[in-house]
Amino acid sequence: FRVWAIHTLGREGDATAKELLDKTAWQVQPIMRARGWKVTELLEMKPEQRDRVGDNLNHGQRVRLKLRNPAGGWYDYQHVVLVMLHELVHNDIGPHNKAFFKLLDEITEECEALMAKGLGGT
Repeated sequence: FRVWAIHTLGREGDATAKELLDKTAWQVQPIMRARGWKVTELLEMKPEQRDRVGDNLNHGQRVRLKLRNPAGGWYDYQHVVLVMLHELVHNDIGPHNKAFFKLLDEITEECEALMAKGLGGT
């Protein structure tokens, strides 16, 4: 239960994008393992996509995260991890309802505890 493939946009700064995606996948792996979640493909989302900062297609078949902010810089790591957690909840719950946000709060607390201890996946 992990992220199987990671792909960036192949633009300038690609090494930074790859590092952010790799580190994010590493950070959430224990949470994914505990819930039996997988992500087949983790992709960098185009910064030109204006209406969202992430999405999840078909319960983890493809997750996209926006890494580059509109000003041309990078979103910080904590922001990217929080968006990833949000998208992972969609592996189990589609709509943004009470159950969705309850699970999101739960895994956010778990992730914060892992980050405080410097723990992640393999």
